[in-house]
Amino acid sequence: MKNINCYIHIPFCTSKCKYCRFASFWWLKEIQIITYINFLCKEIESKKNKNYTLDTIYFWWWTPWVLSKKQFKQILDSLKESFNLSENIEISIESTPENINEKNIVDWKEVWINRLSMGIQSLNQSTLEEIWRSWKWDIISALDSINNVWFPNVSIDFILGLPFVKKGETKSDINYILNKYNFIKHISIYMLEEYYDIPEDLDSKFENITYPDNWSKDWLSEDDYLNDYININSYLSDKWFNRYEISNYSKIWFECQHNVWYWNHKESLAFWLGAFWFIDNTRFSNSEDFLEYYSYKNIESEKLDMNDLFIENLMFRLRTDGIEIEKISTLNKKKINEFIQNWFLINKSNKIILSNKWILVMDYILSEIM
Repeated sequence: MKNINCYIHIPFCTSKCKYCRFASFWWLKEIQIITYINFLCKEIESKKNKNYTLDTIYFWWWTPWVLSKKQFKQILDSLKESFNLSENIEISIESTPENINEKNIVDWKEVWINRLSMGIQSLNQSTLEEIWRSWKWDIISALDSINNVWFPNVSIDFILGLPFVKKGETKSDINYILNKYNFIKHISIYMLEEYYDIPEDLDSKFENITYPDNWSKDWLSEDDYLNDYININSYLSDKWFNRYEISNYSKIWFECQHNVWYWNHKESLAFWLGAFWFIDNTRFSNSEDFLEYYSYKNIESEKLDMNDLFIENLMFRLRTDGIEIEKISTLNKKKINEFIQNWFLINKSNKIILSNKWILVMDYILSEIM
């Protein structure tokens, strides 16, 4: 019996966020959504393997706007029929605030969902309008609904670096929410990537998005950006949120088990348009084109060798609890010592960890020590 985790992606949104480079659509009709759900279940059943036990299921990317309670159950029944489910399975959904109300929360609980992640991003109304997100009163209404209908595990997301957000504002937003609502168990603080150029070699047709030019004038300087991250990290620590990955904080026992599984480089299944999954050291991918996806065409695979796995493992370790001392024998010790002397890296508890001050240049540090 092999334990494994599972991604489910429903690529339909109420609107396409300006910073989004994922496979998502907001213009499809109900009949197309039904077609997608039915094929998704066929894809699940085509990979049936009762030697697999699912430890986590993650409904990714604002699923609730699309799925009715019946459709959630349809997908979960397909998974249950095709694989074993762990007794302590974590089943997560991501949702935008406007889709969170008391009825939906009750429905989700009735179909076994036990973890809810809500994308807030900011409470700045100008920012929310600029990036095409839910408005502030939708966010407060959603939080009130969760407060009225108990839910076992709730996570909220923020993004640092969004336009119009001033220095210290994100920390104030978090403080406001934590003081008003005591059910938050997990907080993610993501950093907006600078998508001002289109990659020369597109991995995805959705990567051709770039930000409006005015964003670079309306967001934080690099120093303020970093100081905000450090201050939020300190604040959340004081509130008993443990940082277990660069962008993720949780109360004890409430880490996202799905993400922990992924960061530990364990095997995963995925079912959706453009899905990536990882089995037997091989990464597979589905097509991002609906017609090709429905005909099982353009499914690619990439076998990772030991060096590939080692590099990816180092990246995950640097993002989480650090690189074990015994693993640095194959790395550039001279560079590591230089980074330690200059406080880029810290030697702590027989591990090399990334200092808060240099979170933004993690990729550079990794490339230098390889």
